[in-house]
Amino acid sequence: MRRVLPLAGLLLLAPLSLPLVAQPATDAARARASLDANHDGAIDRAEAAKAPRFAERFDKLDRNGDGRLTRDERGARHGMHHRGGQRHGGIARLDTDKDGRISRAEFAVMETRMAEWKARHAERAGKGDAKRGHRAPMDFAAIDANRDGYVVRAELRAHHERLRPQREAERKARHEAKFAAADLNKDGKLGRVEVEQAMPRMADRFNWMDDNRDGFLGRDELAQGRRHHR
Repeated sequence: MRRVLPLAGLLLLAPLSLPLVAQPATDAARARASLDANHDGAIDRAEAAKAPRFAERFDKLDRNGDGRLTRDERGARHGMHHRGGQRHGGIARLDTDKDGRISRAEFAVMETRMAEWKARHAERAGKGDAKRGHRAPMDFAAIDANRDGYVVRAELRAHHERLRPQREAERKARHEAKFAAADLNKDGKLGRVEVEQAMPRMADRFNWMDDNRDGFLGRDELAQGRRHHR
């Protein structure tokens, strides 16, 4: 009996201790998100400099080498995750011979992983589990600007900079399409019912995003709310 009671007590206390363990991670995530001064959904090197300890890990977290940390990069853990293994230590992990550059053969490893991931994603999509579209895989020839058969970090960063306007345009187009689909009465704004039906995950933050307190969400208000939610 003496052995059973202490164990029972620990089991009762365990649920109470979980929030205390999870809270520091939540606070850290919020702190990192607050560094995004321009609210573009990413933290660049200048923004990261405001948190020295975070800035020290910038290059390690910047898995695609574009000089910006997205939410996925800031929250990624060890091991291989989605997007065909691109989260597995980033593209730098492809440099298996550690010569500071990625050959065409090394790059092919990521393409193979991406093809495998796309096959799994297509299967999930067929079952109705797909959530959102993903970026197209990187093109080695497009990145290898000097055509020497290798990719270095400077070329990768330049590649991302060239693609940024296109990706921004695509993001805006997706946002506009979702807004138009949700705007059932086509009045150029979203009421609470429209948000609850088309964007249920944002419904509980409707009042928070309604900056002018008019009972509707305009395009700008919705865009700002989506950036903070990413």
